[in-house]
Amino acid sequence: MSDLEEQRPGVSRRTVAKAAAWSVPVVALAVATPAYAASPGIITLTGEGCKLPGNSASTYKGYAFVASIQNTFNVPITVSITSASLNGEDLGGVAVVNLDTCQATTTSFNVPANSTFPNIAIVTQNAASSSNGTLVLTYEISGGPGGSESVSEAVPAVPPTQGASCSGFTTAQKACLLALIIVN
Repeated sequence: MSDLEEQRPGVSRRTVAKAAAWSVPVVALAVATPAYAASPGIITLTGEGCKLPGNSASTYKGYAFVASIQNTFNVPITVSITSASLNGEDLGGVAVVNLDTCQATTTSFNVPANSTFPNIAIVTQNAASSSNGTLVLTYEISGGPGGSESVSEAVPAVPPTQGASCSGFTTAQKACLLALIIVN
């Protein structure tokens, strides 16, 4: 080695090469993460909800929760809600109501590519013994990224749909919900 090389201050090329070799796996792991993992969920809950009338229908006597649905993918997807619970108590079957069109669908529904439905109600078959706590929806996605997702939101209270304290839905949206539920 010459005197010039021994006197150079700073980091040697060998040290830089070693550091680069260790950083490559970290970069590879970050790139391997699926693109949809960072995207928001398909169903978004607000935490607002109202209790349906006790004997309004033979099928749905539970709650209506405010939600929205968004498909950010370039392909249509099918969403199937597999469970709904409030504080760990099963809320039974679920219907999804598009409050803009006042149409209900079952727990499995199609969402067109790149579409958003901002005014949705998740209507449950049963009511839990507690009207506040954590609402958890679990659903499967077919098409697009596929897989299973779960969304949860704190629910501070669930007042009766007919009262003024049910502020999560507009008057027209409440009328839609009651008309659909009573018919079923």
